Amino acid sequence: MAAVATHSPAHGAHVEEPRTDGPARLFEPRGLTLEDVILGAWEDLVEGRRAECPVCGGSMSMLEGCESCGSELS
Repeated sequence: MAAVATHSPAHGAHVEEPRTDGPARLFEPRGLTLEDVILGAWEDLVEGRRAECPVCGGSMSMLEGCESCGSELS
């Protein structure tokens, strides 16, 4: 059987209680998420505008995909 080391706070030390006001998250995203980037490009393409390719940053259109890397959103 393997041993596991755990930390026990010193007697009388303040221990912060876990939050219960929502789901626990490892981190909060800062700036744009991948979802934001894809949806922004999709909205531009659907409205007939050219969009920035989320893969390489090139220019893409709905019919031709990305001019630089050939990526397509479908």
